[in-house]
Amino acid sequence: MAKKTDQFLRWLARSIFLLLIFFELANALGLIHFELVFTWLGLLNTAVVVWLMVELASLFLRKKTGWPLPGWVFLVAGAAVYADALGDILSGYFLFSWYDQAAHFTGGAACAGLVFSFLRRLTKTRIIQIGRWGLTVFSIAITGFLGSLYEIEEYLEDFFRGSHRLGDGFDTANDMLLNALGAVFIILLFILFAVAKSRKKL
Repeated sequence: MAKKTDQFLRWLARSIFLLLIFFELANALGLIHFELVFTWLGLLNTAVVVWLMVELASLFLRKKTGWPLPGWVFLVAGAAVYADALGDILSGYFLFSWYDQAAHFTGGAACAGLVFSFLRRLTKTRIIQIGRWGLTVFSIAITGFLGSLYEIEEYLEDFFRGSHRLGDGFDTANDMLLNALGAVFIILLFILFAVAKSRKKL
C-alpha cells in the first residue's frame, strides 16, 4: 500500500510539472497571453531544471540503491515551483512584500529536503559515509550553492534580455539568507523527528 501511495505521489507531481511547463511554454511562444510580473523564460527555466534535477536524482538512487526518491520529495519540489510561478502569474511578488521572502524560505526548505533525502538514502546503503553532521552540513551547503545558481540565472537573464528579475543587492542577499534559513529549518525538523523516533524505540 505504501509503495502504491509513493508511486501515486510521484506521478501526481510529474503531471503537475508537465501541466505547468506546457502552460509556461505556450505563453513564452505567444500562443496564449497571460500577464506576468517578470518573464516566462525565467519560470520555464526554473520548472524544467527543478523537474530534471529531481528525476535525475531519483534515477541515480534507483540504480545505486534499488529505491527512487520518495514520492513526497517530487510533490514538495512541484509545490515549491508552483509557489514561485503563481507569485509571478498572479502578481504575488508585486502585491505582497512578504511573498518573495516566503517563496525563498519554502524553496530553500524544499531543496534541502530533497538533498537530505538523497544523501540519507546513499548513507543508509553505505554508498557514502558522512554521518549525521555530514548530512546536515552538505544538505545546507548544496542548497546554498543551488540558490546561488538561481540568482546567477536571474542576473544572466537581466543582462542578456533586459529584464528586472534580480533586484538590487539587498534583495539578492535577502533571497540567499532566506534560502539558507529555510534549509536550516527543514534539516532541524528532520533531526528532531529522527531523535524522537529513536527515543520511542527505547
